[in-house]
Amino acid sequence: MTPYAWGMCGIAGVVSWRRRFASDRTILERMSACLAHRGPDGEGIHLDAEHEIDAGRPAVGLVHRRLAVIDPNPRANQPFEDGTGRWVVFNGEIYNFQSLREELGASLPEHRWRTQSDTEVLLAAYGLWGERCVERFNGMFAFAIWDHPRQTLFMARDRMGQKPLYWAVAENGTDGPGAVAFASELKALRQVPWVDQTISQGGLSDYLCWGFVPAPGTIYRNIEKLPPSGTLSVTGRSLVRGTFSIPSHVEASTNPVEQTRRIIHQAVRRQLVSDVPLGCFLSGGIDSSIIAAAMKQAVGDGQSILTFSIGFDDPRYDETAHAAAVARHLGTKHQRFVVQPRAAEDLPKLARAFGEPFADSSALPVHDLSRETRKHVTVALSGDGGDELFGGYDRYRAMLMGEALAGLPSIVRTLAAARIWQRLPGWHPKSRWTRFKRFLAGIDQRPEERYAGYMRLFDGPALRQLLSPAWQSGLENSERWMGKLYERFDRDGDATRSAMRADQAGYLPGDLFAKVDACSMQHALEVRSPFMDPDVVNWANQLPTEALANRRRGKLILRRAFAADLPAEVFQRRKMGFAVPIGEWFRTSLRPMLEDHLFDGRSFASSHFQLPAIRQMVQEHLERRLDHSQRLYALLMLELWHRDQSDLT
Repeated sequence: MTPYAWGMCGIAGVVSWRRRFASDRTILERMSACLAHRGPDGEGIHLDAEHEIDAGRPAVGLVHRRLAVIDPNPRANQPFEDGTGRWVVFNGEIYNFQSLREELGASLPEHRWRTQSDTEVLLAAYGLWGERCVERFNGMFAFAIWDHPRQTLFMARDRMGQKPLYWAVAENGTDGPGAVAFASELKALRQVPWVDQTISQGGLSDYLCWGFVPAPGTIYRNIEKLPPSGTLSVTGRSLVRGTFSIPSHVEASTNPVEQTRRIIHQAVRRQLVSDVPLGCFLSGGIDSSIIAAAMKQAVGDGQSILTFSIGFDDPRYDETAHAAAVARHLGTKHQRFVVQPRAAEDLPKLARAFGEPFADSSALPVHDLSRETRKHVTVALSGDGGDELFGGYDRYRAMLMGEALAGLPSIVRTLAAARIWQRLPGWHPKSRWTRFKRFLAGIDQRPEERYAGYMRLFDGPALRQLLSPAWQSGLENSERWMGKLYERFDRDGDATRSAMRADQAGYLPGDLFAKVDACSMQHALEVRSPFMDPDVVNWANQLPTEALANRRRGKLILRRAFAADLPAEVFQRRKMGFAVPIGEWFRTSLRPMLEDHLFDGRSFASSHFQLPAIRQMVQEHLERRLDHSQRLYALLMLELWHRDQSDLT
């Protein structure tokens, strides 16, 4: 195999046009130390001469931490410079860099390649095509280029938001920004003295509503996330946000089932390049099983592949038997991990890893799976994104059924949506009665309101009951985000397709990929998602809704495309999801932790919330009158984040 320099990393940097915002090596080293877990195989820092600020040129500091996946040749170390004064720090992978290198070689015959790295290809692509180079990249990435000849900082984040990039600006007035700082993680950005760490009221409301803070916001008032498909171009006089798209290279087909199969196989093959051990997450569900099957076919019968699953004692949350059955069918070398609950030990670590409050409790099994998988491999493929692209979630079928019932007389829909449904049995979040009650609650709502009801932790009335009066002004921010969501439904017309696009724009990067990145990089594990290949995304988004889901099941086209590759049981059993019994833990092992943190006199809740509302939620949950597991988890993670960032003990 030809050696290529490729690897996941952590990046950071500060570009300062005014001396009082300049960062010295000590600050850059502190930023680097915060990212050490992302890149344990190498560290690089570039710091220019600070006296250049007096000559009208900025001081530039760039930081890189490297996780070597392919060819750890020092020639490819970052920060990387191309000989013309352009520097890059890059986190991620450009899967099509070899074909881009051939294209660049034809256009730049004088270029003398120094490495076999995608980093050098990225920088050469920028040199030839400028900021539009991102439209040609098939990969997951976040990068920053300091273009010394143009005196410009250019940053970009991949199309689907797999890799994170946070940034902050100092004094962005009429004279231009005083400085810009960026980092792969918030805690690295917080090492810069001038970065404002005031809590955002809007960010807090967004978090309580959705369980994460959607881009471009963060929990901090003056720190932003670069959105998926986002770019940022900064000079001493201007700061310009932008977006990009990747043109579709997929032709229409008279056989969409076969086309789906072919495109997914191509995506998996693109992501198999590695000179370190590589495996695959396998839950036994449709998405991960398809990736494992495509991976098995790509490597051939002569080479075994490694698959990994994780389970729990509670059978309602354990899928390891299903994963083992798929592994036997495919002939993989399978590792099954069963972990005992260590939530009280792991939750503070997760709060620190995310850098802002994050309320998806499935981060716990992802964290455990990443830790155990890293003992065997450095790279793992996953089925992430299959649900959002191919109509896999129950909420999409609920949207379809809701639209079908829209023609009923209004009195029937009003009665169905009346609060009488709360008397129906069932409180467990995974029970069918609970799901049915959730569906009935939104039956008389507009499609966008129904979708929001499926996604929200706290709706507007619940937030007003929870937040203290001084913090309720932040609700306007969440309402604006909801307004953008509603525009998507009005524009698309197809409520189910609108829900899928909303998930791709919000939930997928803000929750799922944020979770996978933070949990896997805590253990220096690289996770690749073939469903996020641009060809797969573009193809799935042009398929008609009826090819993806009906009222009975989702992923219709995936089921047909891979029916011959996998056991029939994979496609017949009900979707479980990757979750943990957090609600039961709050009644048992985690109850002391929950109550001690929420009701401590120094708690975030005591100064920002109305405690009687929280006490009522806790009591209802303990008595099994209502299931508040995800709401309580959100409040607990908020407290753990607050303690970590405030250094409370």
